[in-house]
Amino acid sequence: MTPISINELMPKSQFMITKEEPKEEIASSKQLVDSFSTALQKQLKNVNDLLGEADKLTQMLATGEIENIHSVMIAAEKASIALNFTMTMRDKIIRAYEDTLAMGGR
Repeated sequence: MTPISINELMPKSQFMITKEEPKEEIASSKQLVDSFSTALQKQLKNVNDLLGEADKLTQMLATGEIENIHSVMIAAEKASIALNFTMTMRDKIIRAYEDTLAMGGR
């Protein structure tokens, strides 16, 4: 028989702290701004791509190149939802910025 260690019998938990865990580095504010900026630019590009695809499909439907109105409507709704979400997020970011400025004046 092969001996079994007590560590093999204990269940592994994500909450258990081991000595092998690397220390996380604290991100600088510039790194945070850069990562936020990159993520924001990527999402804006995705929204722009959705709007362009919807426009292209609408033009193709109008010229008779495609006859599947369902794909055109789906693309238009995806673009509309993405644009509405983006505008809502913009408004919330601006409101948070204004609130932050107002707190500094108190």
